[in-house]
Amino acid sequence: LMIPSELVLMDDVPDAAEPHAQCVFTTRLPPRWRVSDAPLSLPTRLTRHGLSEVINHLLGTETAQPFDFVVSGALLRGTLAKAMERHGLTGEQAVVIEYVELLAPPTLSCDSNHPDWVSSVASARTRAMVSGEPAAAFGVSSLVLSGCYDGTGRVWGSNGELLCTMQGHAAGVKAVSWLGAASALTASKDRTLRVWSFGSSSSGEPAAKCEQICVGHTDSVEAASANPTADRFCSGGWDGQLLIWRTPAMPSTDSDGERPAKKRARTPLVPEVQCLSKMQAHSDCISGLCWSTAALLYSASWDGTVREWDVAAESSTAAVTSQRAVLCVDVSLASASIATGHSDHSVRIWDVRQRGLSARLSLAHKSWVSGVAWAPHQPLLLLSASHDGAVRLWDTRSSIPLHDLPAHAPKALCVTWDGDDRIVSGGADGVVHFSSFAQKSEHAAQSSS
Repeated sequence: LMIPSELVLMDDVPDAAEPHAQCVFTTRLPPRWRVSDAPLSLPTRLTRHGLSEVINHLLGTETAQPFDFVVSGALLRGTLAKAMERHGLTGEQAVVIEYVELLAPPTLSCDSNHPDWVSSVASARTRAMVSGEPAAAFGVSSLVLSGCYDGTGRVWGSNGELLCTMQGHAAGVKAVSWLGAASALTASKDRTLRVWSFGSSSSGEPAAKCEQICVGHTDSVEAASANPTADRFCSGGWDGQLLIWRTPAMPSTDSDGERPAKKRARTPLVPEVQCLSKMQAHSDCISGLCWSTAALLYSASWDGTVREWDVAAESSTAAVTSQRAVLCVDVSLASASIATGHSDHSVRIWDVRQRGLSARLSLAHKSWVSGVAWAPHQPLLLLSASHDGAVRLWDTRSSIPLHDLPAHAPKALCVTWDGDDRIVSGGADGVVHFSSFAQKSEHAAQSSS
């Protein structure tokens, strides 16, 4: 079957002698977006744009729909001929090409300003998605935590409005994490962590109350993460120690952040608590933590290693090693992959099932990589933030970024997903960017339904 030349030839005069290949299209999109699996003879100089024209012609669409294409497990970047050469496809057999939704770039929807560097961000919706809790339990469609070098944590609403501030640390906040529907965690350079509950003040405004102060680190606390049920959390920092903590019982819904004078006078000081266990986990700073399952957590360190820990046994069960400091880490259970950011300007992807082997993919920035975050809804999508100011969205089937998001000057320090339709990043400019995806295209909406 031949495709009309006007669809596949860029030149005014067709060149009958140009190389062709037999191609078979396949897709996992809904039935109305599927074409015949009969082989087609296509010029091998076609790129994604030309192949999209072919698919739209076969579908007979009134409005052209853009698609992306996967050959031998990798996104097509460049011509079909280059992809065939890269993957050792000789053309003796039909080339199988999968077409998928083309993800449109997100657009900046709002900003939230801070008086100092923004070190960390965390999303309530993403926490709900990865822990299996209903997002409605958080009371609003979207809540975002931020940690700032001014020593405070902040809670932001769905439109980037400041809801409340968590004050109490004596130095900059380096990490934040949600603990549940109305509680959160901040970790600081002052060597402590604080657990907060959220309620309403006497005037009805949102307010934060510190429930406990966690003491035990001997240097700055750089990372913190809660387990999926949020009844435990862990912390690490410049002392190289990995500490495990119990989450306190939170007050009932009638608690508030601003109590009447008589009641406040009888309230004791915020209790200081010790950790449940302590491990000398690394020989240098612990820069990232991810407690992905009840039994296993992962720690990243400037000593160049990422370690997997059996929490109950308090022992390391596996490790991956690089020659450069590891500055951040995130784990995707869906793709069985670890993403790490490094001081050599690289993002590395590791297969957790192939322990001790080299990274299977390396993605490039121009400076230190300070943040990585897997998408909670799509195992192939990954975010990265770098000291070069860039925030990038990757599909791990390609070493070329899908999109560059609004940058931070001079450094991007953190990034996270806010559910499946928004990205949040922070940087040394003291700004949190909220970038949103457009409404899903028709074929994408049907595919996810």
